[in-house]
Amino acid sequence: MIISSLTMLAIFSPGSVVGTMMEAAKMGITMCIEFIGIYAVWMGLMQVMDDCKLSHKLSKILSKPVQYIFGKTDEETNKNICLNIASNIIGIGSAATPYGIKAMQGMDKGDKRATRGMIMLVVINSTGIQLLPTTVIGMRALAGSVSPSCILWPTIVSTFIPTVLGVLLVAAIYKKHSAKKKEKTHG
Repeated sequence: MIISSLTMLAIFSPGSVVGTMMEAAKMGITMCIEFIGIYAVWMGLMQVMDDCKLSHKLSKILSKPVQYIFGKTDEETNKNICLNIASNIIGIGSAATPYGIKAMQGMDKGDKRATRGMIMLVVINSTGIQLLPTTVIGMRALAGSVSPSCILWPTIVSTFIPTVLGVLLVAAIYKKHSAKKKEKTHG
């Protein structure tokens, strides 16, 4: 896409190729610097949560639903799952990544096969449930949107439905797979 765009620009406006590339690079750098502020706030909030043991309290509160969805996990893995999901819910997916990796390592049984919990975490992260899409709202605000938060309800609906369907689908497939496994061992 970049090559074809540059080719078209070179054909129809050869004098503006370098200027356009420089302006795009400047905009990219400016946007990255502005995003540092947004991420610093949310990453700082996550660190404060961790330092104040709020993440531990969050994992205690959510331990039953997390165990139901992901299976039995140790306390540290449970905390990482909760922080991963919380980070995604408030729209800072890049903050969710380290917690997701740690949670995956905690759920790894060492048998080279993904566990039900690991698959569930991938599905939940892939569908990207968000109740507060802070990154997108920040991008819209930086771009000068008159109403950067007007995407709130569409985002909630468009991420909630696939997440619920994904979780239900994984649960159904896992249940069917477990039934077949039992049938083979008893049959």
